[in-house]
Amino acid sequence: MITPINLAIFALVCGGLMKFFWQMGLENKVDIPSFLVIDALFMFLFTLVTYFILKQPFVLSNRMSIAAALGGVFGGAAMTAVAYAIKSGGQGSVIFPIISLETVVVVILAFIVFREPVTITKLVGLGLGITSIFVLSR
Repeated sequence: MITPINLAIFALVCGGLMKFFWQMGLENKVDIPSFLVIDALFMFLFTLVTYFILKQPFVLSNRMSIAAALGGVFGGAAMTAVAYAIKSGGQGSVIFPIISLETVVVVILAFIVFREPVTITKLVGLGLGITSIFVLSR
């Protein structure tokens, strides 16, 4: 049965593999712009295939188009920064845990913007996650 948690775990594994292949390519002297263009192209193709398999109508309001564009700009900036961090000699075992702190930004914004409930369990989980990231990046 597909649940949001199962999908999140699948995304976690796929995201980890994606970052592993970024590190592999960039440490093997791949040209950063070429690497990022190929990466983005395959993400786009995968999205198109998924769109046609699910057969859902494509509906995107002007406001959501702006949100999608901003997401793309910030995502592209993040990918470029990661690529240059690895290319300039950064270790993936340090860089990727630091990047994982992006979760803190998402959680704080979800609390503020979407008024998601702040519970002790969520705060403890977030604290444990942050602590684990700091421990792994040392």
